[in-house]
Amino acid sequence: MNRHTHISGFSIIEILVGIFVFSLGITAIYSIILSSLNLNTYNKNFIVASNLAREQLELARNIRDSNYRTIHKYNQINPKLSYTNTDNFFEPGNYYTLENYFWTNSEFPIKVEKIHTFWEGEAELDGKMDAYKLCQDSEYRYTYDCSGGNTPTYFYRYIYYEPLEYMEGGSIVSVDGVMKVHSKVIWYMRGYHEVELTSIIADWKRL
Repeated sequence: MNRHTHISGFSIIEILVGIFVFSLGITAIYSIILSSLNLNTYNKNFIVASNLAREQLELARNIRDSNYRTIHKYNQINPKLSYTNTDNFFEPGNYYTLENYFWTNSEFPIKVEKIHTFWEGEAELDGKMDAYKLCQDSEYRYTYDCSGGNTPTYFYRYIYYEPLEYMEGGSIVSVDGVMKVHSKVIWYMRGYHEVELTSIIADWKRL
């Protein structure tokens, strides 16, 4: 009596289909992981940029308050310098960099530099924006000094002063003793990103 044994198995087509489906699953998982990593990187940079922008606004307010303590004009850049120096005042329409200066022997612990040639945008990241590029020193403090072994970062930061204006009778009127300030941080990492915080710096003691 002849006995026939039937052994069932997968055909080549079935194996290929299985490999294809498995590959689709792996690709989908990889895409999800990559998207999560990119989102985590963006969130981390966004938090850093927001804090850097917030710090710059606080520095601007500290300068104003220091001027009050020494009975100077509210928009004077350095209350230790003479108010007769016209370059020693924040003026609407100008761009500046502000940073803590506690680790030097400076007479005033906030360093202010006017940005004389201003550039902005993704197309200007080829060195034109280096006047406000941030680096980190050996103690991981952010500074505009990128020399002496300080490590360059992805971040650029500046503050912009403009007049506070309103419409009256069809004309634009500027408010005396008040300026609108924009603290902005830019970074380029997997795309061009910006964070901007806006506030008011007012001569509130004399308004």
